[in-house]
Amino acid sequence: MIRKQRGKIHDAMPTRRPGLLAAILLKLTIVASLFVSVGAAVVPGADRFVGLEERSEALCPADMIYVPGGAFLSGATREQVGLPDYEPDIYREPRPRGTFETGSYCMDRYEFPGKGHRPLADVTWVQARVACEARGRRLCTENEWAKACGGVLGWLYPYGDVQVPGLCHADVQEEGQYDLVVNSGVRDSCRSPYGTYNMEGNVSEWVEGRRPDAPWDRWVLGGTLWPGVYGRGCQARHAHPAVAPVAGDDGFRCCIEPASNP
Repeated sequence: MIRKQRGKIHDAMPTRRPGLLAAILLKLTIVASLFVSVGAAVVPGADRFVGLEERSEALCPADMIYVPGGAFLSGATREQVGLPDYEPDIYREPRPRGTFETGSYCMDRYEFPGKGHRPLADVTWVQARVACEARGRRLCTENEWAKACGGVLGWLYPYGDVQVPGLCHADVQEEGQYDLVVNSGVRDSCRSPYGTYNMEGNVSEWVEGRRPDAPWDRWVLGGTLWPGVYGRGCQARHAHPAVAPVAGDDGFRCCIEPASNP
């Protein structure tokens, strides 16, 4: 009787899910890789680097932050970024969740042209690219932007997976109004794991890279100050043509290779 009962208990136990186990192991592997990043140490549970300011001073211009290379998680569902499933739209679509990789790079801490200034947000992708090149820099790639915003764990927001109202300049006005775009640095609480600011809300940001569907062939990442128009947070993205139309909520920031690439 005892053996029979044990058999029933054993048969009723849930089977293991290899896919879930693999996902957990993948995340642990990525987090573990942070501990061997050159010149930086991660704070357990916070996904924030210690020592990046020193690395940034040595390898990047003063208005930029250093981001170590390596693997990271990124991507989300439409629901997670605040886009309804019943409105399919190829121009507003987060990329599928997955593992990506970057080299080391320096990124502007604030939206162009910098802290204390209103983001330059009425420019096309071409104009944004030219503006970065005029400073000896370039537009950031999608991977670089996503990693700097969501960290190696691919957070939905620069500070975690749960939106905290008031930390960033988001969900503050209706679509089509631009008068409440704030100067970069007004919300210093809107800080990413690597020390970049204002990557949620205020303005979305152009990135380097091309979509296959012309003429809507360039990605703009992050949500704007409007409530849920293009999605919210680090994993939101939408597309615009490279040359037109100009939108008052599309800004950008620049990247550059470090002085030496460890």
